[in-house]
Amino acid sequence: MENLLNGKLGTFYKIHKISYSVGDKVKRRLLDLGFTKGQKIRLIGRSLLKKAYLIEIRGYTLTLKKDIVSCILVDF
Repeated sequence: MENLLNGKLGTFYKIHKISYSVGDKVKRRLLDLGFTKGQKIRLIGRSLLKKAYLIEIRGYTLTLKKDIVSCILVDF
């Protein structure tokens, strides 16, 4: 179990949990977006400075900041 920052581009992972260090409001928003335990997630791309990450989950793509992606723990 590691955070999603260490993942390879284009690979699917299963979400293990969302760390509590992200904060209650952000964690609730991620849960509303479908970031639940066991859900498949794919890292599509990174920005040049690696401050933003492109994520695919449940058939849609979204961009998240590095500090939020680091709180998503996945099973490799």
